[in-house]
Amino acid sequence: MLERRAACRKAIAQSVFDVAVIGGGINGATVYAELCRRGYRTLLAERGDFAGGSSQSTAMWVWGGLLYLSTLDFSTVVKLCASRDRLIDELPAWVRPAPNRLLVTPESRNGAWFLNFALWLYWGLGGFRRRMPLQQSEFPERRLFRDGHIANTLLYEEGSIVPSDTRFIARWILPWSGPDRPALNYCEVAGGCRDAADGQWRIELRDRVTGEETVARARWVVNAAGVWTDQLNERFGIETAWKHVFGKGVFIVLPRDPCHDTSLTLENRLDDFYSLIPWGPVALWGPTETVSPDPESGFVAEAGDVRMLLEELNRHLARPVGPEDIVALRCGVRPLAVKRSYRSDRYTLGISRRHVVARDAQLPWISLYGGKLSSCLSLGAEVADTIGLALAPAQRGAEAPRAAASQNGTERFPGLEQPVTSVGSAVKAEWCLTLEDYLRRRTNIAQWVPRHGLGRRGEHVERLAVMAEQFPGVDGVRGARALAAYETRVEREFDHVLAAV
Repeated sequence: MLERRAACRKAIAQSVFDVAVIGGGINGATVYAELCRRGYRTLLAERGDFAGGSSQSTAMWVWGGLLYLSTLDFSTVVKLCASRDRLIDELPAWVRPAPNRLLVTPESRNGAWFLNFALWLYWGLGGFRRRMPLQQSEFPERRLFRDGHIANTLLYEEGSIVPSDTRFIARWILPWSGPDRPALNYCEVAGGCRDAADGQWRIELRDRVTGEETVARARWVVNAAGVWTDQLNERFGIETAWKHVFGKGVFIVLPRDPCHDTSLTLENRLDDFYSLIPWGPVALWGPTETVSPDPESGFVAEAGDVRMLLEELNRHLARPVGPEDIVALRCGVRPLAVKRSYRSDRYTLGISRRHVVARDAQLPWISLYGGKLSSCLSLGAEVADTIGLALAPAQRGAEAPRAAASQNGTERFPGLEQPVTSVGSAVKAEWCLTLEDYLRRRTNIAQWVPRHGLGRRGEHVERLAVMAEQFPGVDGVRGARALAAYETRVEREFDHVLAAV
C-alpha cells in the first residue's frame, strides 16, 4: 500500500494532468470515472477517506424526486426519474429496484386519495417505467404498528444502492486508480495557484499518511469538495454566483424486525416524511432536516436529534423503542446549492437537491454545488461535456478496468451472518488505511454491529485489536492507540449522546 502511494506521488510530480478533481465523494467519484473513461489524464485528491464526508450518510435511495411534486417542479421530477432508471438499467449489480410503502395514518394531513393521485402522476412523469402504484390494506409489516393506526398504504417503486453508499462510491474510483490516473485518499490540498505563463494550475498536495508534499500540475480543476467547496474556492480566489447552505440529517440505526423487508414512509409533525428503511440486519429511521451553520458542526448527532426521532417513531409503533435499542447513529451534512444572496438561516427542507455545474467565466475551473446519488451519472457527463468544449482528451477512451481479484477476500465478524471484506483485501486493493475506514466504509460493521462495532458491552474489542494491527505502518503499540482513539470517539459521539436522551 505505502509503495503504491509513493508510486502515485512520483507519477503526480512527473505529470501534467488534463484535470485535477478535488474531492472523493459521490460528485468527485463519478466525475473522475467519466473523465477517465473518456481518455482524460485525471488526478483525484481526497483529503480524508473516499466517501468520508456527506456521501457516507445517505438513505441509500436512488429516487426520482417525488417531493418536488409539492412545488410543481415537474421538470426536475422528470430528470431525476430518468437518472434513477438509467442507474438501475446500466448498473444492475449496484442499484436495484426497491419498493417503498407510504403509510397513511389518521393523523396524516394528506388523504389516501390525494397521495394516490400524486403517486400516479409521479409514475407517469417517470415514463411508466417503475412498478405501478398500488393501494394495499394488508402488508407484512403491519404488526409493527399500533392496532388501527394504519388506515391505508400506497406501494410504489424507487431504486436502492447495494451494499452501501460508501462501496457504491468506491466502485467508481478504485478500478481506475493507478499511476496514470492516480486517486489518493488522505491527500490534502495545502495551497496552489495558476501559472499565467503556461496556463496550468499548480496544486500543492500533502500526503496525510507520510507527510510528504507533492506539486500537481493540471490544465483544469474540478472542485468537488462537497460541503467544503466554498472554502476551497476562497483559497484559490475563485468566486461564483452560488454557495452552499447546509442541512443536517440524522438517522438512528435499529435492529430490523424479521418481517420488515420494505421501506416504510410516514408523515411526521414537521410537514416532512421519515422512512424506516431495511438494510441488512438493521433499519434506518429518519432523516431529520435541520440547519447547520457550518460543515463541521453538522457531522455529529445530538441528543435532541435522537430524542425527536424516537418520539416520532414511537407515535406509530406497537412496541416502543428507546436509546438502549439503538445500534448506531448516522449523521451527515447535505450541501445545498443556492444563489449567493440566499439567506442561510432559512429551513432547508424546501431547497432543491439539484446540482449546479458552475464554470468560472475566465479560468479553467469548475465548482460543483449540491447534487445527489440519483443524478450522479448526469453530473459526470455534464462536467465532462463542459471540459470537452475547451480541451480534448490526451488519450483514447476506455472502459473501466476490472477490479482486482483480491477484493474478493472475505472474513467473518461476530454478530453478522454474511462475511465481510477482509482487512487484508481492503488494505491491498481498496486503499484502506485505518481501522475506522475499514469498519465504517469498506464494510458495514460500524453500522450493523452495536456501538459502531464495539459490541453492547465491548465484547468485540479484542477482535478489533487484532484488526487494528493489520494496517500499513501499524505495529502493536500504534494499533492499540488507534483502537483507543476509536473507542473514545464512540464514547463521545454515541454513548454520551444516548445517555443524554
